[in-house]
Amino acid sequence: MGRARLLEGVHAITPTDHDHEYHDDDDNIVFDTLRVLGVLRKKVDRPAVGRKAYVRWWERLRALIVLSGIVVALGLALAAVVGITVLGFGFLLEQAIS
Repeated sequence: MGRARLLEGVHAITPTDHDHEYHDDDDNIVFDTLRVLGVLRKKVDRPAVGRKAYVRWWERLRALIVLSGIVVALGLALAAVVGITVLGFGFLLEQAIS
């Protein structure tokens, strides 16, 4: 079996741009597995353009909450590192004095 014939078989099962729709095979575990492995193309929602292209309020709220969480977590981590460093140097200083 030649390479061209093998590629014909692969192209026969893979959807292309001109297939237009993916035939709603969301329930098929084989197609889902092939999409995860990268053999088949994944479904992508069409982007909103024009007047409909805006960030929703809940996306802004989610971004604000996540950003606040990251800032708080990094602040706590920095405070812990500074605190452990100060305590460690204090202990070493006490040991050096005595």
